[in-house]
Amino acid sequence: MTTPTELPQRMIFVHSDLDLYGLDPYEFRLYAHIARRGKCYSSLKTLAKICNMSVRRAQYGLKALESFGLIQKEIRRGKTDIYQLTPRNQWKTPEKIEELEAERKKVKETLAAKFASSKQIKINQIES
Repeated sequence: MTTPTELPQRMIFVHSDLDLYGLDPYEFRLYAHIARRGKCYSSLKTLAKICNMSVRRAQYGLKALESFGLIQKEIRRGKTDIYQLTPRNQWKTPEKIEELEAERKKVKETLAAKFASSKQIKINQIES
């Protein structure tokens, strides 16, 4: 249990599939803030201020996150809306998933080739 002067030692997990959505820095900042809060009850104005962006930018970012299925918005009349993360199995499929998966595969192959060649160089150096 933490005391009021101690900060909780929580970490957020960023799923690698989040890269498939090509979030801009504002969208990612909003996503991270909501993840950190669990449920975000902040007003749009407060949320924008906390995340260092304009209210309009926060509106666009939240709308994008909703359209990807990454967050859920609970509308409460007369109160602030509630934002929370959507479970991974409920995310919508990104439009360019084939291109992004091909790019991911290419990067993995390149890294594997570089690792294999550097390993071979070290083996050759040891043998000489």
